[in-house]
Amino acid sequence: MTERTFIVEREDQCSYLQRHVGRQPLPFQAVIGPVVTQRSLAQNARLWMLHTAAGKVTGYTPDEMHEEALCKHFGYEEVTRPDLFTGEITTKRVPLKRSSARDKKEFAAFMEATELWYGSEFGVWLGQDG
Repeated sequence: MTERTFIVEREDQCSYLQRHVGRQPLPFQAVIGPVVTQRSLAQNARLWMLHTAAGKVTGYTPDEMHEEALCKHFGYEEVTRPDLFTGEITTKRVPLKRSSARDKKEFAAFMEATELWYGSEFGVWLGQDG
């Protein structure tokens, strides 16, 4: 059986889903909940423009700025492990959450907090169009 996700907004869609469920071989799993809209491509593009701009000021790469912003906003844990190349024991901060798994609302809050941090700390702001 192939996993499928249905967004039900009308009665005819609800009827279709009921028929679909009735045709599934047992056992199967069903999860029903509110519609969660993932972050948009435009939101993600704006975030990476912001990381790029902040990186030019700080000397960090956009990826490094992203990791720092995730740690600042969502918290982090410190992980100690040997370096893959040198074997030297290193400690690294690992964010507790990733931005890719956030819905639009959570992503917007992360983006706003990151913009405020970059603006107040590094003088980096994006305009309305950026």
